[in-house]
Amino acid sequence: MSLVEDFIAHLNLERMTENEFVGYSRYSAAENHVYGGQVLGQALSAANQTVEGRLCHSLSAQFLRAGNLAGPIHFKVANLRDGRNFSVRRVSADQAGRELLTLDASFHIEAQGYDQQPTMPAVMGPESFRSMESYRDNFEELGLLRLYDFLVTQSVIDFRCLELPSYLETNNRPAVQRMWLRAKHTVPNDPALQRAILGFISDHNFIRTASLPYRDQVSSRPSQMASLNHSMWIHRPVDLNNWHLYDVHSANAFGDRALVIGHMYAQTGELVATMVQEGMLRLLDDGELAAFSENA
Repeated sequence: MSLVEDFIAHLNLERMTENEFVGYSRYSAAENHVYGGQVLGQALSAANQTVEGRLCHSLSAQFLRAGNLAGPIHFKVANLRDGRNFSVRRVSADQAGRELLTLDASFHIEAQGYDQQPTMPAVMGPESFRSMESYRDNFEELGLLRLYDFLVTQSVIDFRCLELPSYLETNNRPAVQRMWLRAKHTVPNDPALQRAILGFISDHNFIRTASLPYRDQVSSRPSQMASLNHSMWIHRPVDLNNWHLYDVHSANAFGDRALVIGHMYAQTGELVATMVQEGMLRLLDDGELAAFSENA
């Protein structure tokens, strides 16, 4: 099985009953934690499989607990509404009796209507920027080769950051991260699958963007970052076989929480999706670090 086939299979899930599915984890950047975007993408995939003739246009998820890589994740889908134009599903992701995530997704019949949007930022094209693969030595120098494998070796997506990737940044800078991205190999042009992949991608490099003004502290002291909630609105058709610009910025950070907003544009300028996430972002003292390590 090829890398892309394996990736699609892990998103599509195994159907157990009409509204119950089971999924497994692939490679993660953390040895003992599942990547949150994986659970989000799988939950959307489960919801997709209970709706016919309509595509997800919005979702809202709450990240409740971190999952582990060893065991399966079970997804239960509740049908909240099937109306004339909209359907709504609620998904619960459970692992070993512990709820990891809840997701509400709304589906709509594709239609023609008004068409307006902001202008895509004027940036150079993807061919002008380094691939993530070219940063291998930088990841190795920081002891982040597992993260490199997650982003490059095990990834079906080609990421090209316009600035130094936030994973590698040690200097303070504005809370902005922009990147071009597309599938490395052709993925099926199935609209529901494309949206599940978009959900998977949308958590990449996201809450970490909020840490950019504080990288001198984050890179020198133990810290904790975690997604708390995540919303996404899909405005226009998605085809990740083509380049997209992911324009991410943090709108606010206060206390232990930060808010991040992302807009994804097709290279031709159409606004494809908008994402908003609130996450935990905090430095740990010695006592908190010990407690966090014991409970991880």
